[in-house]
This record gives sequence, structure tokens and C-alpha cells, in this order.
Amino acid sequence: MADWITYKLKGAEELSRVFKTLPSELQRQVVVPAAKEAMQVVLAAAKDNASRLDNPNTPNYIPKNLDMIEDKKYFEETGSTKISVGVRKRRRGVGGGNTYYAALFLELGTSRSRAFPFMRNALSQNREAVFQEFLSVAKFRLVELGLN
Repeated sequence: MADWITYKLKGAEELSRVFKTLPSELQRQVVVPAAKEAMQVVLAAAKDNASRLDNPNTPNYIPKNLDMIEDKKYFEETGSTKISVGVRKRRRGVGGGNTYYAALFLELGTSRSRAFPFMRNALSQNREAVFQEFLSVAKFRLVELGLN
């Protein structure tokens, strides 16, 4: 069963005030790049954690298959931006090989082996850095667009 993590940004009153005055397309031009930059912190930490857990005796390499994914369908349905870090499914011999199930077994564990949560830890250990990166990039984008 997947864990869902939801955060509300606090301490960003000025940014929130400016966002409320913008049309939705301009909001998206600010939020999507900021969210992608913020999730780069989580992606780097997840790759670092996965490289420590990866078995060097196999030809497949889990960190090569970790990637950031923007869920555009979720945006169309809800109007909210969703950027996630996860394991891409690949064919054998492409990228890091087929590590999809191996990564799931490591992350969630099985009935016979304990879990080594490398992706969940990447987010929980970098929560403040993600928020700070999001706020700084969003403010920069507002200045860049001349909307501050």
C-alpha cells in the first residue's frame, strides 16, 4: 500500500497573496518549474540512497531508472500540479535495465525480507530543503515574469 504525503506551505503569505491575483495559466508558469526544481532535491537523495542499496553483482542499476514524472492528467482533472519521483519501467538492456520490481521490493519489503525505504526517506529527510527550494524558485519566477 502506497503512502500519500501532503504538505501545506506555511510562511509563504506574500507568495500566496500574489498567486491569488494571477490567472491560472500564469500560476502554472510559476508553480511547475518551482515544483520540478524542488523535487530535484528529492530525486538526487533517492538516487544516492538507491546506489547504496543496489547490488553491484547484477547488470541492472536502480538509480539510472529513478526519474521525476509530471502527472498532466491529474492537472487536467483537478487543476493541481503533481510532480512525483519514482522508478520507471524499462526493458532489459535499456537504461539501468528492468529494476521496477526490485526497487518496489526494496522500498516496501516482502513477507520474507524487510523494507529499505530509500524513496520515502529521500523526501522525509529533505522536507525543509524542498520547501525552501520551491519558495526561492517561485519567487524568482515571479520576478522574472515581472509579477512581484
